[in-house]
Amino acid sequence: MARLPGWMPILLDRIQWGCSTSPWFVNLADERKIHDTGKAICKELWPFIRELPTNIAFVRDAIPENADNLQAARNLLGQLSDDERKYQQLFLAQCYFAGVTEEELCTMTPTAEADELCEAMRRMCRESDYVDGVHAIVAAEFAATLYSRAALPIYENFFQKNHEHTKEQIDGGLEWLRLHAKTHTRHAIWMKRMLGDIEDSSENEIPRAAELLLNAVLKLWQCPPEDSKQQAAGLVS
Repeated sequence: MARLPGWMPILLDRIQWGCSTSPWFVNLADERKIHDTGKAICKELWPFIRELPTNIAFVRDAIPENADNLQAARNLLGQLSDDERKYQQLFLAQCYFAGVTEEELCTMTPTAEADELCEAMRRMCRESDYVDGVHAIVAAEFAATLYSRAALPIYENFFQKNHEHTKEQIDGGLEWLRLHAKTHTRHAIWMKRMLGDIEDSSENEIPRAAELLLNAVLKLWQCPPEDSKQQAAGLVS
């Protein structure tokens, strides 16, 4: 069984730090702000989610046909490319539940941070080689997972106490978060094999494409500069 690369714990640690320092989660924890914050987050993420299936499909289709050792990559990217737009429709259901209208989504202008994230993903998936695309997708998927695991309990706790919506409405509105917060064993196995097939598992430096995506995600989440994290660690040690 292939091992996860040595840079993976570093990536996950930085994403978790982002969740702990982002104003998004501070505002979600304030029940007076949860509706406005949830609506704003949906609008910030939609430009990226809208393009994600197409970006993943570019990487899936760039895998060399004669590379028999990359079947795990084909399997995983085939699932994530969401050809039927199932995941995307769940995100749209979340947007509508948060009070974002279809007209708002169609006419909104992405923020500079959202635009930077979209541009980084397009460049790595459509204009670079498939290895860069894989690394960008891995970073994006883990960011979605850890974001969902941090945000979901806040929303569920809020709606347990708030009776303005039916259970069916709540379940539909939170399904995207619940899906991404789950551990998907088959996907995890494919991801481990995929990364083992394309790189040395002992490599400890985050690949450039994953680094690019991570930096753009942290900027979108409005996290403080990461040097503040390093300085804090130095004060503690």
